[in-house]
Amino acid sequence: MKNPNPPPQRPPAGGKPPAAGAARKSRWGPPPPAAAGAAAPAGDKAASTSARTPTPTHSADSRRHPAAPAPAPLARNPASPAAALRPPTHQQPAETPPPPPYGFHNLDRRTMLLADGTVRTYFALPPDYPFESAPLPPFPHLPRAAPDLWPPHQPPPQYMPMPMPPHDAKRKHPADQDEGFPRHPKQSRHDAPRHPPQPLPHATVDRHALRRAFLKYAKMLNESSAQRRSYLEGGRVPCLACGRSSKDFADVHGLVMHTYSPPNAESFVDHLGLHKALCVLMGWDFTKVPENSKGYQSLPANLVRANREDLIVWPPTVIIQNTATGRKKDGRCEGLGNKDMDKKMAELGFYGGKSKSLYGKEGHLGLTLIKFADNLAGLKEAERLAEFLERQGHGRIGWSRAQASHSLDSDQNPSLFETDNRTGERKRILYGYLAIASDLGELDSDSRKRAFLKSRRESDPSD
Repeated sequence: MKNPNPPPQRPPAGGKPPAAGAARKSRWGPPPPAAAGAAAPAGDKAASTSARTPTPTHSADSRRHPAAPAPAPLARNPASPAAALRPPTHQQPAETPPPPPYGFHNLDRRTMLLADGTVRTYFALPPDYPFESAPLPPFPHLPRAAPDLWPPHQPPPQYMPMPMPPHDAKRKHPADQDEGFPRHPKQSRHDAPRHPPQPLPHATVDRHALRRAFLKYAKMLNESSAQRRSYLEGGRVPCLACGRSSKDFADVHGLVMHTYSPPNAESFVDHLGLHKALCVLMGWDFTKVPENSKGYQSLPANLVRANREDLIVWPPTVIIQNTATGRKKDGRCEGLGNKDMDKKMAELGFYGGKSKSLYGKEGHLGLTLIKFADNLAGLKEAERLAEFLERQGHGRIGWSRAQASHSLDSDQNPSLFETDNRTGERKRILYGYLAIASDLGELDSDSRKRAFLKSRRESDPSD
């Protein structure tokens, strides 16, 4: 029988190429099917198997430069203490369930009424929306540490009680009347010596010196109308006690804080006097500590008026308004003179006062001062005249109403003129009130310089 797989023909010695029909053998690739089948004998079962399954080939690079072997996995030492705490190499990642699907169709349209009356619309989930909490991933189980991971526990040294000194005094136990137990003597405390609480410096101030400082600065605040207005308007103001400029105080509250807690003790009395004078001027409560709050600034109107009217001009002076009688041909104003006013006061039944009419560039100012004696009798007479005019509605409040209702130059003003029923003569209505600290600006310069303030509630004969 002829061999179905003849051996391949060798190339001729002359180097001629083989015939076109012969298969070419490659030195790098697998043998052709004919050559593979011819290499095995006919009855060999292993050769037929290799002919069906070709052997893998390797490229020239792999043969010349073989690849480095893969690193072997690190071997774990089961006896090592750290191996017990080392987590496993491969763990299945925990699967988190997807969140429940919801979209715009799950939202509810809601409306909300605002304070200005407008209605706003917003969207929100319904109150009964089924929220399902996602389960937490399982925590990886870590084995317990090996007993040889830490050094063995060493017990602390035994406590040695300190020996107590002998003490003769014994405290009897209630259950045992005869036997007692020793008690350690009390140790003396080395604390700082306790001193009696020091009174506030405000309480140790001389009351007479404080009153004199208060009256002094109250006059200084009210002498000039422009200066008084600057404090009432609440801008930057200087300190009259120590001379600090207005740049140091943003407002009157900052100045009050400074005067209540002055920087040095030498001008302590002066600053406290200025503090009280400022509070009376502004209508604040000087009995409350200012600190950092402004609660002291709230004071009832009746107390504000009482505090301001308590500071009277001394010697006692009554200011009579609306004493002008007309104008001269040259345009200058004329009014009641000193003798005419003394005669008028005598007709009303008031004696002991001395009149002084005030004049300016345009003539008579329509204002007359009636000064009384600087004693208790003169004060009572001045108060009696002021109360008489107040009962007729011609006091301080009546004069304010007359100024606000009509012009003072109008001769037809019923608040300024009245007609005598017997003679039919028109004459001026006199208004008057007791001069207080806020009236110092209305006095003339000589009277303002000679006058000073006095408190009726805190009157002291020695002042």
